[in-house]
Amino acid sequence: MRELTVARDADPLHGSGVSIVTSIKVVMKTRLAKVYVLAVLLWLAGWYGLPRWVQLPPGLLTEPKPGRIYCAADGTRLRQMLNDDGLRMMAPVGFDEMPEDLIHATLAAEDKRFFSHGGVDLLAVLRAAVGNLGSRRVTSGASTITQQLIKVSSPAQVRDWRTKVIEALQARHLEMKWTKSQILEAYLNRVGYGNLFTGCSAAAQGYFHKPLSDLTAAECAFLAALPQAPSRLNPFRSADRVTVRQQWIIERMRELGWLEGEAFEVARDQRIRLQRYLGGFLAPHAVGLLNEEVTSDEREVTTTLEAVLQRRIESIVANRLEGLRARHVEHAACVVIENATGKVVAMVGSRDFFSEDGGQINGAWVPHSPGSALKPFTYALAFERGRHGASMVPDLPVEYQTPTGLYRPENYDHRYYGPMTYREALGNSLNVSAVRVLQSAGGAEKLLGLLHELGFSTLTESAEHYGLGLTIGNAPVRLMELTNAYAALARGGEWRSWTLRAEHVAKDSKRVLSSTSCFLVADILSDNQARLLTFGPHSPLRLPFRVAVKTGTSTNYRDNWAVGFTPEYTVGVWAGNFEGQPMEDVTGVTGAGPIFRDVFLVLNDRHRQTWFSDPPEVSRLRIDPRNGKLAPTQGPPLRASREEVFVRDSRPVVADAHDYEPKTGAAFLPPIYAKWVASADNRWGNLVAVAGHENEEWRILSPADGLVVRLDPDLPGGKVLILRADAEVQWVSPTLRIVKQGADGQALLADGEHEIKASFQGKTQSVRIRVEHPR
Repeated sequence: MRELTVARDADPLHGSGVSIVTSIKVVMKTRLAKVYVLAVLLWLAGWYGLPRWVQLPPGLLTEPKPGRIYCAADGTRLRQMLNDDGLRMMAPVGFDEMPEDLIHATLAAEDKRFFSHGGVDLLAVLRAAVGNLGSRRVTSGASTITQQLIKVSSPAQVRDWRTKVIEALQARHLEMKWTKSQILEAYLNRVGYGNLFTGCSAAAQGYFHKPLSDLTAAECAFLAALPQAPSRLNPFRSADRVTVRQQWIIERMRELGWLEGEAFEVARDQRIRLQRYLGGFLAPHAVGLLNEEVTSDEREVTTTLEAVLQRRIESIVANRLEGLRARHVEHAACVVIENATGKVVAMVGSRDFFSEDGGQINGAWVPHSPGSALKPFTYALAFERGRHGASMVPDLPVEYQTPTGLYRPENYDHRYYGPMTYREALGNSLNVSAVRVLQSAGGAEKLLGLLHELGFSTLTESAEHYGLGLTIGNAPVRLMELTNAYAALARGGEWRSWTLRAEHVAKDSKRVLSSTSCFLVADILSDNQARLLTFGPHSPLRLPFRVAVKTGTSTNYRDNWAVGFTPEYTVGVWAGNFEGQPMEDVTGVTGAGPIFRDVFLVLNDRHRQTWFSDPPEVSRLRIDPRNGKLAPTQGPPLRASREEVFVRDSRPVVADAHDYEPKTGAAFLPPIYAKWVASADNRWGNLVAVAGHENEEWRILSPADGLVVRLDPDLPGGKVLILRADAEVQWVSPTLRIVKQGADGQALLADGEHEIKASFQGKTQSVRIRVEHPR
């Protein structure tokens, strides 16, 4: 027994059993403590330390730029463009400006513990993990609003576990750096609501066409339902799906104590009415034209457009084109310029911007052939050289030598009108007369120079390229620039640049024509009697107030125009087809003319149109339109006379008895009119006759003295020179072969200097020319 006892006492394990167990427990506790401490340290490092080393997305630290907004002069929104990322985004809204209902609805839908977690909701993560493991597929997520903010602020990337871990760490970093209100504010300004609407303010405008502050609780819940799946929950395609989620959010708001009693019932029962709004879409062509030149930093641009007027004119264009469809007219454009400032107050580029047949083409900017719409500038040049409305031009067949051969202008109706005053020639838009007037006013070079001064940017060829046909529209022009050129006539010859921007109104102008020349043009273009021969007494160009207006029709009815002005406004209209198909017998007076008329009637309703007062240096006297002379003060009254306007020192001589046949009173005309008087084109009948006495004046019309002709042997007719005089003359030349005599003679050209003489009734005139080959 002892030995056993001794043995037991000697057994260290047995003798100190309790101590050993205690020691083991202490050791165990110490190790657990270390593990616990280590775990805590690791947790702290992972929760607070590690996130600080993970960089936040650069996009989060840069405030997103909203799309540029274009406004009318009165502040009406015309259009909001997509931003640089192709999103519909408005200026950010401050947290204090956000409706409380929207905040609560968003938290109820996306993150009810937002204000209690630290960026990652561990309870939500655990719940999602259990649920996903149980169903063996992803049935729910656990991302917080902070994590979603990180996601929408980062570039698109693969959605794997690594991306999600990084986003969680970034969310923790952000939570330690920003306040909860800052995070929620950024989220609501950046989250996508579908249909490119980004941010709650853009969504409120886009789906309800109302500011954020006017949203109801039901509408806030409707918006809060969308970010979860913007494509699947598209209100414009799947409103019922959105409503189911919206009702769930409203119920959850009630459960969370954010919506109670009557407010809950109202929100639950409210029927959502969508009103799609894309930031406005008025004057899309004008906005598109501006958007090409506006700098990227400008976020809001105030235009010169008047919203109410713009809508009226868009409606006018659409309605008038509807009536012209049967005659193959599909497109039209209109520009209205305020003369005093150069502001474009309305601009329509096509019938319908969304039309599939070229609706996005800007008819106010695409160049087209102007037809006769450039003729007023030819006559303005002539008036600058001392001509007047009673100056005479023979509207008779004529040919001109050009580098490409012979040029023979013709009138629209293939008739000739004989002796024409400048007033009637311009008023009736006679092509032959306009070409003759241009030649006498300095030719294509002078007209091209004037048109360049008037701002035509499409006339890039030489004057030789266009030739005299420039006056009848053989070069393309833009409606905007043509309208602005007419505005210079309305300002009495002062040109200023047009503008679509309120802050870019030109302060300076430049004089390109005299005020008296412009007054004469305006007086003629507003004279309904002056256009009777072509347009009749009751055309659409006759308005209940004075308006200067000129039409134009290009070859084969491909384009037609009506452009004109009062002291207050200038209006330009183009009608045709963007693809260039011809219209069916539609001219400027029947196509563009009615639109022009309707627009000016609207302008007159808004602001009564006035007219120009006669300048002090202008007088009005009666003339005989058959010869352009002042009506005689003695003898029987003329059977044909009309009032004409003259600038001081430019009036013609007074007609006397020698100008008329004594018995019939017929006006004597120069011999050049002999064939015309005897033809069916003679509109005066027996009121005109050809003088036969030797004192009748005549002159060489072509070639001009000093003309230099450059031969091109490869061109047809290149060796034939046209000889013209206003009498049936006899042509001679010691060095050239004359192959045709009379008022329309011809000579065969040869190198060198030549003298050409014309003789008639004992009088001789001569000109000298030089012929050379091109270098």
